[in-house]
Amino acid sequence: MAQRLPRTRRARAAVLLAAALGLAACSGGDGGSAEPAATTAVATRPSSPAKLTIETPRNGQTVHQARTEVRLELVGAKIVNQTTTRIQGNEGHIHLLVDGKLVTMNYGLRQRLPQLPPGQHVVQVEFVAADHAPFEPRVLTQAAFQVTQ
Repeated sequence: MAQRLPRTRRARAAVLLAAALGLAACSGGDGGSAEPAATTAVATRPSSPAKLTIETPRNGQTVHQARTEVRLELVGAKIVNQTTTRIQGNEGHIHLLVDGKLVTMNYGLRQRLPQLPPGQHVVQVEFVAADHAPFEPRVLTQAAFQVTQ
């Protein structure tokens, strides 16, 4: 005849059993691996031959207007107007950020910045694929500049 455990021992045994079952369920059943049983493959991003530079404002430049124009040079690729999932390394769009905030996603090499207060600012520009996602490695450049009144 089976022996009956005292109530506190039964409660502890139940907790330990539940914990063991929970750990077994989390392990994926493959001998203790912490990875899920099924993983999703991540598509690799294409690279781009593009070279992107900021012509103005130059790094360290002081500008005397609050609505500075950014002028870019793009070599080895072209800007396309359409968005597509059939991406190519030599076609894409321009994403422009000021002080870490996206200002515009445009299709040209010139862009007037929004009104900026006096002080130090950083403009970042990225050439991205036609699906608006970055290339790998990223085609990204930046310049820090000063705005005065």
